[in-house]
Amino acid sequence: MKIKKWKNAIAVILMISVLLPLGAQKSDAASKYVELELQWEDGRISHIETLLKDGVTYASFFSLGSAAGLLWKMEGDDVAVLTRDQKRIVVHMGSKIAEVDGRKVDMGREPVWYISHLYVPIQFLASALDGEVADRDTKTGKVTVTGLHNYTDTFYGSMMGYSYVIRAARGDLEITNAVTGQKNSIPLGIKDINVNTHDLSLQFKRTPENLLIVIIEYSNRKTGEYDLYALVFKNKGLIRKSVAHGLMEQHEWLKSDGTIQLIDDHNIRMIDDGSGNVLEVIAR
Repeated sequence: MKIKKWKNAIAVILMISVLLPLGAQKSDAASKYVELELQWEDGRISHIETLLKDGVTYASFFSLGSAAGLLWKMEGDDVAVLTRDQKRIVVHMGSKIAEVDGRKVDMGREPVWYISHLYVPIQFLASALDGEVADRDTKTGKVTVTGLHNYTDTFYGSMMGYSYVIRAARGDLEITNAVTGQKNSIPLGIKDINVNTHDLSLQFKRTPENLLIVIIEYSNRKTGEYDLYALVFKNKGLIRKSVAHGLMEQHEWLKSDGTIQLIDDHNIRMIDDGSGNVLEVIAR
């Protein structure tokens, strides 16, 4: 009977060693949850529960990183990474020294594994995400973080077996055939995409005569102005393109007479649905 109990104990220890990589701290019973308010530069405000341990407030490394538009991964058992083109945050199990965009930063405490989550000090993670701890409630333990940035740099859409991707680094539209993998890039000229101040959306419209209109709006969240990009496809080939900057009102694409209305910085073109021919050009 004693041998059986020891075997069970060893099995539990081995299971814990798998769940908790060597070098990571396991949070103890003194840990508790407190409220964390996250205020983002892109306008989001969220409230979550987070870990308070030994007087230090922690935040979930992967969860908060994902909310910031970063991709997460483990490099081996001891290195956790958040990354995008313009941001890279690395923490090491068992070490207080992290790396932010190539710079070494002292987190003050080592990372902590707790109930399958990896936690790091919120003071460090807020700063790494270009925000700051703005307030701590000494009675409740609530922590408020402001100015957090969103690092999303890739925008996706799909339609009829094709994927449509805009990457912030280039500002062009990349179209990929989901079956063959063939790629085609269409220059758009979108410059300095910043999701902290702007919204970018992709929409798809089918006309009665089966033309496809891909509509891209890049709008300033504060002023309401937006840039409008329209691409018209026929039989999967691009036949028309228009770009208009600084619009304030919504644009009507399909007129009651069945024509398509394309707008650019100087003119409005009336397009025949079906052939794609230009029927009329009207100066703005």
